[in-house]
Amino acid sequence: MSEPTVNFHIQTRLTEFKIPTELIKKNFKAVQKQIEKQKKSIGEDVAKVKKNNKLPTAMKIEMINKLIKSFEIFQKRLRTSINRDEVFRSRIIARLENLSELANYTVKTNVVLESNASPIDSDDNRDESSVTPKSMEDEDRPLDLHNVNLINWYRDQTNLLIIDYLIKSNTRSDQNIGLQLLKSISQTNPKFTKLIDYDLYDNFNKVFVSIIENHDLSLVIAWFNENRSFLKKANSNLEFEINYCKFLSLIEEGDVNEAIKFSQVNLSPYGNKGNYQSQEFMNHESNLNKLKEIGGLLVYMAINEKANAQIDKSIPFSSSLVINSPRFKEYKKLLSNERWDSLSQCFIENFTKLYGISRNYPLFIYLSAGLSSLKTKSCYCNTENTIFKQYEESSESNKNIYKKDLAVLTDKKYRGPNKYYKLLNKINHCPVCSPELYKLSKNLPYAQLITSIFNNPFKLPNGNIYPFDKLLNPSEKYLSEKNTLLRMGKIKDPLTREIFLIDDCVRVYPA
Repeated sequence: MSEPTVNFHIQTRLTEFKIPTELIKKNFKAVQKQIEKQKKSIGEDVAKVKKNNKLPTAMKIEMINKLIKSFEIFQKRLRTSINRDEVFRSRIIARLENLSELANYTVKTNVVLESNASPIDSDDNRDESSVTPKSMEDEDRPLDLHNVNLINWYRDQTNLLIIDYLIKSNTRSDQNIGLQLLKSISQTNPKFTKLIDYDLYDNFNKVFVSIIENHDLSLVIAWFNENRSFLKKANSNLEFEINYCKFLSLIEEGDVNEAIKFSQVNLSPYGNKGNYQSQEFMNHESNLNKLKEIGGLLVYMAINEKANAQIDKSIPFSSSLVINSPRFKEYKKLLSNERWDSLSQCFIENFTKLYGISRNYPLFIYLSAGLSSLKTKSCYCNTENTIFKQYEESSESNKNIYKKDLAVLTDKKYRGPNKYYKLLNKINHCPVCSPELYKLSKNLPYAQLITSIFNNPFKLPNGNIYPFDKLLNPSEKYLSEKNTLLRMGKIKDPLTREIFLIDDCVRVYPA
């Protein structure tokens, strides 16, 4: 069945329940640790009071008061954890209720059958094995796409996808436009805040921006320490990437002595294969290759500083050979932004693995599914469409290039193959051919796998389909009439002789 059903939406939204579930587990483990820690601390303090019988009464009372205060602090922390657990559970309930609404928007196909059922088909005479539970029947029914409430439901889901994308893809450290949009929509629809894990995504985005934009390691180190136990079980290489970036930052700042001490403590153990498990041998090879380049990097820094100091003087021939060697340029590459890209990708990989979610934006996944159903072999065929050509490198500034790209994106004449649309005085609004979605759709499969027998078929309002060339070039018998009709913006059906406006014709893609 091609029509969407309740089951279809349940399957596609299973990931929405993974994050709250993982957060509940994580919070529960944290509560267990708090209880064990508090239990151990109180037991030790009570033992001290009982053991020292010679302690003055005032001191014993003071120690007991400290125990009471520490227990009160523990109760507050416990209450905070309980409230957090209730929030996570309320999100699961809200998302379940959101999906349950779809049962009210299905096509009612069995109403007539039930009313016309014969007395023979009573409950007593019906075979119990052939009876399908009502809940299962509702889930398998197609959704009524003409239902206004269902359209509003889809609109809400689209808003959630956009908010999800904006929160995750934010590149500003001062504000997040996705959170602002969520706050604006939640004023009229408060349930929105429970249908998306905005706080977790915001934390993810802050860590990512701190790495890729600010080159700051404090947030990713805090996130690593918070999830250390899971990352260790998952054989994560994040700790090495953090220490590696820290070492290169110290080198870049000129603090060579501190960098050497740091590498001896935090990087040297990664060169020993005995410190890795059998599943981590691939990490060992890549880490070892990076460690081998560290010693040469120190030599590079020394030669580079010497060369910079002698800009106005002649550089020794040996130093000149080293500076111009390909290997020297490789060391220079180590201090580029590639290390931050590597760290950010490692963080994304571990984050998505922790919560069992996709690395791709859900918005892109849904768009890809829709675009692949529309993509045909006629897409991207216009040689006049400059958006699909690679721009040649020029001496223009980035600002001018940006303006050039922006003009192409907003100009409708650059959209899609317009060969036949020009004859119709129309513009191709195909989303697959649009500049905005070109990069996303160019690697998607085609929906039309079998070539149609018609050449560029067009559908007339009466349902008949003809090749476009046949409509414009009929037999010689109707040639004069054709010219008259075309001037009026009309065409004639070759079989029924009906006349229609060209604007009412629709391009079709039979498969």
